Amino acid sequence: MIVKFHARGKGGGSGPVDYLLGRERNREGATVLQGNPEEVRELIDATPFAKKYTSGVLSFAEKELPPGGREKVMASFERVLMPGLEKNQYSILWVEHQDKGRLELNFVIPNMELQTGKRLQPYYDRADRPRIDAWQTLVNHHYGLHDPNAPENRRTLTLPDNLPETKQALAEGVTRGIDALYHAGEIKGRQDVIQALTEAGLEVVRVTRSSISIADPNGGKNIRLKGAFYEQSFADGRGVREKAERESRIYRENAEQRVQEARRICKRGCDIKRDENQRRYSPVHSLDRGIAGKTPGRGERGDDAAQEGRVKAGREYGHDVTGDSLSPVYREWRDALVSW
Repeated sequence: MIVKFHARGKGGGSGPVDYLLGRERNREGATVLQGNPEEVRELIDATPFAKKYTSGVLSFAEKELPPGGREKVMASFERVLMPGLEKNQYSILWVEHQDKGRLELNFVIPNMELQTGKRLQPYYDRADRPRIDAWQTLVNHHYGLHDPNAPENRRTLTLPDNLPETKQALAEGVTRGIDALYHAGEIKGRQDVIQALTEAGLEVVRVTRSSISIADPNGGKNIRLKGAFYEQSFADGRGVREKAERESRIYRENAEQRVQEARRICKRGCDIKRDENQRRYSPVHSLDRGIAGKTPGRGERGDDAAQEGRVKAGREYGHDVTGDSLSPVYREWRDALVSW
């Protein structure tokens, strides 16, 4: 399972809801698991902020989870994404997709805290990614799910979600060609990949440690190729299989250490985010500052500054919170993480 957050979020509510369910609410393979689609759409439309909603997907390689697993994963994700908030403080729509032959749990959250009307920012990548990545590690370990970080599961091509279809098709076609040359024994390392791209008439414009960028033959932005073939570590094709087996063995041997570290990061990150949420959305704080005391623009700039502060304060997630300040529900959940 992998957690993906979409870059979009500035349009009206019909966009994300119609995408998940279809305009006539009849998209094949789509099922509403939680939330009211029309309520979420209306809340997004009513949100006065520049970014009106947060959306993403929990994408599984598996077709199904154990009985009750979906509900537990969804509830756990909400608590980790928005710790310190009660269910009546936010709205969320969960929609299951099965049209790709595997399980996808899609979510949409209007970016407004319901009790104060203030801007809600569930996810800020620089500050929140470590906590969400740690949660992903814990869930994958707990349920024995496909682990995208395992060496044997590394992709030969990794593409961003918002890449235009024409660029995506070109990148996939290029990688299929590279893969065929590799299995034919004509590619033994990264330099061979660069040479093959050039001989195919593509212009290599940038090479970094983890990627190779080519110019789009149709114009526009360059296309960045990321994946096993394009990394600096792809240096000796003859030893690729042995290297992959060795890395996989080490990865499995370090599983318990990796899970313990994920627990630490997740717990500390939740403490930091929980403090921030409760401070920002507490009734007393709202009355002191005034619910409508700032224009949306100034409020959003203040939020961004606070998020950057959280990045610095929690870079190592070393901040701690005394147990006395935790609600019983939150404490029970936090302690339960130890069993994952």
